[in-house]
Amino acid sequence: MKSEIARVTTLTPTSGQERFEFLDVLRGCALFGIITANMISYSLYLYLPESAKVSMSTYTADIVLDFVELFLIEGKFYTIFSVLFGVGFSILLTRAQARELVFHRFFLRRVFFLFLIGAVHAILFWHNDILESYALCGALLLPFVKASNRTILAFAALALLAPAVITVTGLIPADSFTAPRDLIYDRFGFTSDTRVAVTAGGSFAQIVKINLGNWFGQVDYVVSSGMLFKIFGFFLLGFYVGRNEIYKNLHEYRPIIKRIALLGLAVGLPLNVIYAATFYSTSWLHTVSDTVAVLPLSAGYASLLCLIWIGPSGNKLLHHFAPVGRMALTNYVGQSVICTLIFYGTGLGMGGTMGPTLYLPVGIAVYLFQVIASRFWLSHFRFGPLEWLWRMLTYGSWIPLAK
Repeated sequence: MKSEIARVTTLTPTSGQERFEFLDVLRGCALFGIITANMISYSLYLYLPESAKVSMSTYTADIVLDFVELFLIEGKFYTIFSVLFGVGFSILLTRAQARELVFHRFFLRRVFFLFLIGAVHAILFWHNDILESYALCGALLLPFVKASNRTILAFAALALLAPAVITVTGLIPADSFTAPRDLIYDRFGFTSDTRVAVTAGGSFAQIVKINLGNWFGQVDYVVSSGMLFKIFGFFLLGFYVGRNEIYKNLHEYRPIIKRIALLGLAVGLPLNVIYAATFYSTSWLHTVSDTVAVLPLSAGYASLLCLIWIGPSGNKLLHHFAPVGRMALTNYVGQSVICTLIFYGTGLGMGGTMGPTLYLPVGIAVYLFQVIASRFWLSHFRFGPLEWLWRMLTYGSWIPLAK
């Protein structure tokens, strides 16, 4: 038993030499799309009644910018981020197999601690956390370690189609898991109508309580909407890309990448007009458009970035995004910390006071700060703060942080 544990713990953290910079670039670019998409929730604009939105002086511009964000951003960059998780899984697996090390137990510890980080993030800062879903779906990759490429792609397709089937058939009705949320709301005197006021003006204790209630609402959403299946499908696609080492041979795959970029943009852009136009409805048209529109445009974006990267000036144009991508966990949680300090009662309390015209520039400013801060941090340290904590918890040993 002791020898087995020793073999597990000899799987050391990825060094700078073992990293693939373009994967960090993609993560960094994805984080820009993620904060842009999440600003509607951070700012509490999503939860405002229509009368409050109409009363804003920026209402007309807000409508336009909201549509543009849904059209070009919403869903596309968390898709890229999710695919990259699957690629990362394949890299960890390859390293373990090359050293003949035990992998399953190590990876289960890794996603267990990721789940805990996500839970703390959700309760203390922002209830729409995705890390817990990543941890659960990550664990489900383990049965596919020895599966064939055809099997992986088949299950990926099934997982990506599942949300449409669930929504159209009503297989998992909405509000199936919201009873705990309603109990917490009743216990502490919260209602849907007072949610914005409490979050924007409440104390830290009140916000933790309302986050706890909203967390159960998030659980209901990721299950009843089939989002968990979608994430798992993206993970499988990433595992396929990673195990075939496509990211290592971008020049070799250039013709295919170019076709994916053209096809993804040609198909994805018009379909996402329908996706954006039906986003706030519960019609079957939105469900279908969500299934067929988001992935092609995400693939188009990622492929376009690949082509820029392998172009004559690609490295110079995109390498600035690598540091923010190397610290993806820290920066994802950091976006919530900074934005809740801006919009929640624990900070400036500006939630519910602005629409996309104003909150989108705030999100862009936060992201630019992270680009600069990440570069500075990594010039002195080996990992981001949360990456460092996650690694030590996973490996069960002290890991030096400073370079």
